[in-house]
Amino acid sequence: MLNRWSIVSYIITFIILMPIILVVNHAMGSDSQTLIHLKETVLTGYVTDTLTVVISVAVVTLILGVGAAYITTFYDFRFAGFFVFALALPFTIPTYIMGYIYSDIFGYFNHFHLFLRSLGIKEYFNVLNIYSVIIVMSLALYPYVYLIVKASFEKSKSALLNPALSLGSSHKRVFFKIILPLSRPAIIGALALVMMESISEYGVTEYYNIKTLTPVIFNTWFGLHDSRSAAYLAVIAMVMVLVVLSIEKLSRGKASYSIEESSKKVQKERLRGYKLYLTYFLLSLPVIFGFIIPILWIGVYSYEYAAHLLDAKFITALTNSFVTSALSASVIMTLAFFIGYTSRIFPVTANQTLSRLISLGFTLPGAVIAIGIIMYFADTDRWLIEHYVTTGLLLSGSLFTLIFGYIVRFTAIGIQSVDATFARISINLNKTSRSLGYNYFKTMLKVELPLMKNTLLFGFILVFISTIKELPLTLVLRPFNYETLATKTYTLANAQMLQETSIYALCIVLVSLIPLSILLLKRLR
Repeated sequence: MLNRWSIVSYIITFIILMPIILVVNHAMGSDSQTLIHLKETVLTGYVTDTLTVVISVAVVTLILGVGAAYITTFYDFRFAGFFVFALALPFTIPTYIMGYIYSDIFGYFNHFHLFLRSLGIKEYFNVLNIYSVIIVMSLALYPYVYLIVKASFEKSKSALLNPALSLGSSHKRVFFKIILPLSRPAIIGALALVMMESISEYGVTEYYNIKTLTPVIFNTWFGLHDSRSAAYLAVIAMVMVLVVLSIEKLSRGKASYSIEESSKKVQKERLRGYKLYLTYFLLSLPVIFGFIIPILWIGVYSYEYAAHLLDAKFITALTNSFVTSALSASVIMTLAFFIGYTSRIFPVTANQTLSRLISLGFTLPGAVIAIGIIMYFADTDRWLIEHYVTTGLLLSGSLFTLIFGYIVRFTAIGIQSVDATFARISINLNKTSRSLGYNYFKTMLKVELPLMKNTLLFGFILVFISTIKELPLTLVLRPFNYETLATKTYTLANAQMLQETSIYALCIVLVSLIPLSILLLKRLR
């Protein structure tokens, strides 16, 4: 169905996908000696390790995220408000920083091993392995599942839950029979984000010497200077996620997950006795290892090195990070809402495929997307110079290029947030509005937008935090001499000044923590 809404959505999608199309096209016909060698020797192992990490992280984040969201939403206990807030805090710590911290604590002859030697234990425990990568990535990524699924759980309607509870069904039975099926779009959407982030992660896997596809892509592209083989490997990573998303979409079929609004509150079970203390213990684990220990490490070294690093360069990096992240998040959520709304009011296959296509950017490593964007804008600048401009490059190496890179990389987050919420809002509201004389645009502004404002704010915060933490893409696409908190952290860590990175890591946490705290405190009221 071609109309103005669909045509604009197609154009937006095409522009966002163009760098990815260039990467895929670059991978076509790749038969270099490097790729042949990889296929014959280690490529199967790289794919297996990647699948192991991705599936394991998905399972652990599913347990942590859904479990924490369920307990804090449907049970009443003392300090519940604190855990609602604290369980989201690990989201503010980048995965690569968390990996650096735990390698510094548990690495060879570091704090943990020195402590064991003081007790007379001289054995060495190698923690730089695939299991550590899974734990570190799960601690850093489970808030994706927790925040998105909790938002869905909070929309669970008392019209369905309270009668089931009144008729004698246990909270456990209600959870598996009603709550979990209704929250399926949110759970799958959140897990998709986690899996895509797991595939794209570079810092932890490279630092821990785990050969997943992403470090191999980097080494092939920048180490062996074989861009075609690297693009080929990137396409493999992209196909993995597409298969997962397609299987879920087909299994869902035409099932609907929207139900009408109800103002009554859901009955909550009061926890007492051993159940209360077990809850405290289980909810405390991800908070302690995902936030408290890392923030203590960052805080101690920040106090020690702050006097040497708080200067004009620090202020500039902080300002640059805030401006680029805020601009990118605003544009991304605007585009995500428009595309999601178009798919909602014109639910043809082509429109519903847009969200899966745009999500491709999240499946690729940031540096690979950056190379595609460089090729994209280099061709565009060349065309502009030939036809209109004679003063030099306009797009390549500009701030616009960096923001566009964030759009390609993180629009998937906005799309997942918007689609999950639209799936829970009845389309009858839209139809009723139009039957009363409002056109599609006025309905979007007067009906859909007010209902979605919390989702858009939530998505904005997720994208804002994600862009502040993004490292590889920022390193490649930033304008000349343009530093952000992430690039300064990388520069110092790469110079073996790990403790000196703490002040920049602390600022990443604090800048991310402020908007996240506003959102969570608003929900607690």
